[in-house]
Amino acid sequence: MIKNKSYEIRKISDLDIIISDHVANGSFKALKENVTYYDENNYALFLRNIDFKNRLDGANRYIDKESYNYLKKSHLFGGEVVISNVADVGTIHRVPFINRPMVIGNNQIFIKSVHSFLTEYLYVYFKSYWGQNSIFSITSGSAQQKFNKTDFRALEIPIPSPNWILTNIRPFILAKDKIFNETKSLEQLKKNLLNNYF
Repeated sequence: MIKNKSYEIRKISDLDIIISDHVANGSFKALKENVTYYDENNYALFLRNIDFKNRLDGANRYIDKESYNYLKKSHLFGGEVVISNVADVGTIHRVPFINRPMVIGNNQIFIKSVHSFLTEYLYVYFKSYWGQNSIFSITSGSAQQKFNKTDFRALEIPIPSPNWILTNIRPFILAKDKIFNETKSLEQLKKNLLNNYF
């Protein structure tokens, strides 16, 4: 994957990253008692796999402020790597930078480093052939495929130098973020025009 460049094989658990998900906040019983979901607009977005696929332009789900405060281990701020770990295993998303509170939805994990270049690299790596193979190597289940965070943390992956990432990965990520923002702006303009004239 990284030709003629130095890299080291590192275990995910040894990297300076956060790995979390929806159920990190408590048992299913505790979540049911403390989190309220809404189909109409509310305080924070509850981001599911389908919402990422629709570029947040569909029938989104929401939670109120009390639920958001309870879900402290699920907060998203933009830039995180989201990986489906149940059913649609291996689907990879990058959380957009939007001006509102967000939390991770069910059946997904998210990863983020304090070093943004590392988060950017992990997004590209896990979308690649090699990253997908890494995920499928820990996937199990016949009726419903899944993997757990413990097995994910044990994965060993190639990590190139920060300079290599900044030179080869960051330009792609910046372009991707720009395209997302421009697409959202065009979609909003289209909606405004349709509302004004039809």
